[in-house]
Amino acid sequence: MTSSAQWCPATGSSISSGNTRWLVSAAAGMALAAVMASGAAAAPASGAGTGSGSAITTRVFDRTTGEPVKGVCVLALPVLTFRLPNACSMRSGGGGRVTVEVPEPGQYNLFALPKPDSPYGAQWVGPGGGTGRQQEARRVTLAAGETKRVNQILLDPRATKMWSVPVGADGTFDIDWVGPYEWPVLFRLDREPAQWSGKVGNRLRAETVPAVIGGPAEPYQFWPTSQTRGFVRVVVRDEGPGLPGRVIFYNAVTRDVMGFDDFGQGRWKWVVQEYITGGQQIKIECQCPEGTRWYGGTDFDSATPVAVPYFGSVSVDLR
Repeated sequence: MTSSAQWCPATGSSISSGNTRWLVSAAAGMALAAVMASGAAAAPASGAGTGSGSAITTRVFDRTTGEPVKGVCVLALPVLTFRLPNACSMRSGGGGRVTVEVPEPGQYNLFALPKPDSPYGAQWVGPGGGTGRQQEARRVTLAAGETKRVNQILLDPRATKMWSVPVGADGTFDIDWVGPYEWPVLFRLDREPAQWSGKVGNRLRAETVPAVIGGPAEPYQFWPTSQTRGFVRVVVRDEGPGLPGRVIFYNAVTRDVMGFDDFGQGRWKWVVQEYITGGQQIKIECQCPEGTRWYGGTDFDSATPVAVPYFGSVSVDLR
């Protein structure tokens, strides 16, 4: 994710809220509904020329009519992780055909995202149809230079989701562009740590919320609470003034951005302190003036996981 505009359904058409002052951003499935200024670097657009020589080819159809569907963005994401690209470079064409290149060999999930004015809903591509849970999505394993054909993508109608955030006079909001499945939901509220439905930091452990066709879904009651958060303190340099930078906190399993904070910016700040939803493991990146640093490693994979307590604090030294 980046602090710049993300490529996603237009906020005005895909999400509505009765109280946007309290609802900073919310997301269905993989943080898609609204732009989230997380500061993390965006992944390259799926389908962009990467030179890896590995690719997935498939076709997109209307599940009910069996007709091919053009214009659907198909993303290939490393299993159980997700980041939106800044642009979609690979959409289904004639006959619903689409080929998505991947940056390197490995295991991937497919995510199908129709255009904002499409009658179809977004989905993780499962073995027999769409799903809202990435862990239920089909896994495609690719070797170097391999192109693999997978079963067709079957689109369902877009559904209406509705949740209620009981803060202020009207905290309801809904998202109407997802498929009719069970979805986890990410909440980012003022003065609260990011948390998935069920008050957890790991998306794979989140409660799921049903999306229904033909009317509003039963509201999901989300109650903000500070009783499940830990305090993470990161020392980024020795005391004194310095150039600005940013520290980003990722869930260690899904790579979802669960918090960030800035340092420097012309003031005497060399320590970052952030509340993070407890009960998860995180990895910590510093986008420092002299370059990127990871706690305990040189990249996400080699970084050392840090356990966030439900109560209390944990300190990390990134100097």
